[in-house]
Amino acid sequence: MRIVSRTFAAASLALLASALPAAAQGDDFMKECMVTASEKMCSCMSARIPADQRANAVDGLRKSNQSVSVSGNLLDPATLNQNQMQGLNAVVAAQAYCM
Repeated sequence: MRIVSRTFAAASLALLASALPAAAQGDDFMKECMVTASEKMCSCMSARIPADQRANAVDGLRKSNQSVSVSGNLLDPATLNQNQMQGLNAVVAAQAYCM
């Protein structure tokens, strides 16, 4: 019985540890998204962002939010790296779906 309990505990911890980065990215996405959109819209968009693009989406949104807060102007796409551009493309596609 102890072996089963220890195995279950180890598996649970491994599962929890693997879920933490995704959960943290989800929170980061919501934080960055809610600078310009409602919680309802951001929740919908968050569910539509592919897992492999989530970090890029957060980075792209962060860069966009910084641009607007510093200069008051929209983001110049020439200032984005490829990953940020891909992330923002995922955000735009999710936004279109959620409207």
